[in-house]
Amino acid sequence: MQRDKPAYYPVCLDLRRRRTLVVGGGKVAARKAAALRAAGAEVTVVAPLIDPKLKDDASLDIHERPFRTTDLHNITLVIAATDDEVLNRTIARDAQDLGVLVNVVDCPALCSFVLPATLKHGHVQVSVSTAGSSPTLARKLRDLVAETVGPEYGQLASILAELRARVIEALPDHQQRAELFERLTDTHFLSLIRDGKTDQARTEMLELVKNAGA
Repeated sequence: MQRDKPAYYPVCLDLRRRRTLVVGGGKVAARKAAALRAAGAEVTVVAPLIDPKLKDDASLDIHERPFRTTDLHNITLVIAATDDEVLNRTIARDAQDLGVLVNVVDCPALCSFVLPATLKHGHVQVSVSTAGSSPTLARKLRDLVAETVGPEYGQLASILAELRARVIEALPDHQQRAELFERLTDTHFLSLIRDGKTDQARTEMLELVKNAGA
């Protein structure tokens, strides 16, 4: 009988200035390290052999040696990107014993979290997960979403971030605020941004906010 799949709780982690660890020195490890750095994490890479491109990245803390359990001390999150199954199991066990979030590449059974296929446009991120069942399917679904959700959504989100404090100041009432945000996300503004008229969209949106607070 197949063991029940975990019911994952989807979250977005703020890893800024958090210490993270990548065990592995190849191309997969390089991609994982780059993604963590892009999220603002402090990244340590440990492996006996490390790709020269990784070693040349001054933003990473590189240790060219075998993994030690002590590498997990004061770590928020670890990604095991090695092709050594025994080592991966050791990392997973030690991490879970220490309460460290762990992802073992291509082995959901050893993970305390899985990484979704993600589409990113600025502040907008759309993630698709199959709970580790099929990363290929997750990527295909992400690509389908990308046909609808273009860069204009990221630009709109940036404008909304600029206006958010003004909306809250102008409208103390929660329901009125919700109605205004609904208007600010109208497809009209997305169309303007898509047509290269971002400044016009921003001006019209700001006018809406001013009128709402008048």
